[in-house]
Amino acid sequence: MINLNKIALSLALASSAVAFAGNPDRQGQAGAQQLVVNGWGRSSGLGWSGMSTVRGVEASYMNIAGLSKANMTEAAFTRTNWLSGSGLNINSFGFAQQLGNGNTLGVSVQQWGVAPITITTEDQPYGGLGTYRVSMTNIGVGYARKFNDQISVGMMFRGVNEGIPDARALGVSLDAGVMYTNTSDPTSTVKTNDIHFGIVLKNIGPDMRHTGDGLSTKAVVQNGDYTKTVQHRVDRFQLPTVLAMSAAYDLRLDGDPDAYYHRLTVGAGFANHAFQANETSLGLEYAYNNFISTRLGFTYQEGIFNYDTRITAYTGLTAGLSLDIPFSTGSGEKSNLGIDYSYRATNPFGGTHSFGVRIDLNYETAN
Repeated sequence: MINLNKIALSLALASSAVAFAGNPDRQGQAGAQQLVVNGWGRSSGLGWSGMSTVRGVEASYMNIAGLSKANMTEAAFTRTNWLSGSGLNINSFGFAQQLGNGNTLGVSVQQWGVAPITITTEDQPYGGLGTYRVSMTNIGVGYARKFNDQISVGMMFRGVNEGIPDARALGVSLDAGVMYTNTSDPTSTVKTNDIHFGIVLKNIGPDMRHTGDGLSTKAVVQNGDYTKTVQHRVDRFQLPTVLAMSAAYDLRLDGDPDAYYHRLTVGAGFANHAFQANETSLGLEYAYNNFISTRLGFTYQEGIFNYDTRITAYTGLTAGLSLDIPFSTGSGEKSNLGIDYSYRATNPFGGTHSFGVRIDLNYETAN
């Protein structure tokens, strides 16, 4: 039996440690930076402001506790053109399955596609030796438990793999999250579960180190006439730990007191990064009858408005659009096909574009 109090206490203690770990002097010193890139097409349109409302497969990145709110069976795929023009693409795939009694299991895979890089050496600095590719793949297995209509918790273990053909680093990380949902007006039968809070601690794990033949070179022994292979020592690097918190509230825009077709969600989020500038996000999501939804957000970092002081290519603006198309299977069970798009503004490059597809099976019996 999972003890909710122990999970919450452990998360709070770990969160306080991360909060003190944030130091401007440490910015850029962590590795495995792909762990802080959201490759999903729906949640990326809101930044961290959507962390308390994310649900299903995409919660594997934002807040693993939201996995417990997946539909009965859910699968999703997103293709992200990261920093358009840089030659970088992200393929994200996830699967979630409810196991009954509030338990949900999920698997997620994130794979980076990097354009081929020309091989150069000291003797041939202009190439001519072919090309090589950088590989970065993260595979996660997550579990979430929904205790009641208000509280959900989750944990995800993730394997991290990055490198080039002759040098590689392997590692593991842990995410832990909590979600709380409540109703502002208990007497309402139309508008429920409209208050959202979330907290997540991401990328906790041991240091990583690159190893392989690519870190060795042939050198002439001093005062000798022969060469030998010398292995270069490389330092370990830490994972980019993040503590994020978010809150959101659903507004009902319908004039009819018995209708709830128009929803506007207002959200705010804060992410404390141990190795880069902290982020503050504000976001709006408008949804009509759970069919079409649009998103608009802004993520602020210190110095982001000035090109000379900005330390990231992102300029803050995020946006997105989703369509959810219901359909019925041969057995008559209602399912859903979702199409997602998000945009994140950058300077330089042409922004980051994400295109995603989701399939929810038997969604009426979920939750």
